Amino acid sequence: MNFSKKWLYVVVLSAILVPLIIIFVLSVTDPTKKKGEVKVNDASYTTVDGRVTVTAKEDFKQKKVSNYDLYLTKNDKQVIGFFTYALNEYEENSSKEILDKQISYFLSTRKDLKLFKKEKVIDMDDKIITKVEYTGTNTDSSECVYIFAVIDFKADTNYVLYSNSVILHKDYEKNISEMIDILKNVKLNQS
Repeated sequence: MNFSKKWLYVVVLSAILVPLIIIFVLSVTDPTKKKGEVKVNDASYTTVDGRVTVTAKEDFKQKKVSNYDLYLTKNDKQVIGFFTYALNEYEENSSKEILDKQISYFLSTRKDLKLFKKEKVIDMDDKIITKVEYTGTNTDSSECVYIFAVIDFKADTNYVLYSNSVILHKDYEKNISEMIDILKNVKLNQS
C-alpha cells in the first residue's frame, strides 16, 4: 500500500509540475521565432496632402521621389509608391480609369510587361482595393513583379489612392503578403 501511495504522489505531482514547466519554457522562448530573427515594429507614414496614413514595417524607409505623394522602400528590393486623386479635379471619373491609365502608361514604357495575376477586388469595411499584377524587368534588368492598385475609400468616394509596388520576382512568395498588408492597412484620415 505504501508503494501505491508513493506512485500516486509522483503521478499527481508530475501532472501539476510538467504543465507548469512547459508553460514557463514557452513563455521564455518563442517557438515561432527563428534563431537570429529580429522583430520589426510598425511605422506610420502620411501622404503629402495629409489625407492618408500608410502603415508598414519600420524597415521601410520614406524617400522623396519626383511627384509621388508617398514613396517607401525596403533595401531597394521592395518599393511602394502612392499618388492621391480627388476625382473631381482629374479627367478620370473613377478609380478603374486611373488604374487602367497607369497600367497603360507602364505598358508603353516597358515592352516586356506581361500579365501575372488578373484583376482582384478586395472589399473591406472602410475601403475597396482593386489590384492587378504584371511581371517584367526593371531598369537594372532584374525580373520583378509590378503590383498596380487603387483604393476607393467608402467614407469619401471622390478620393482615390493609386499605388504601384515593385518586388523581385524571386522573392514574390516571401514578400507579396507584406505588400498586400500595406494596402489593407491604409487609412483615410479625417479631413
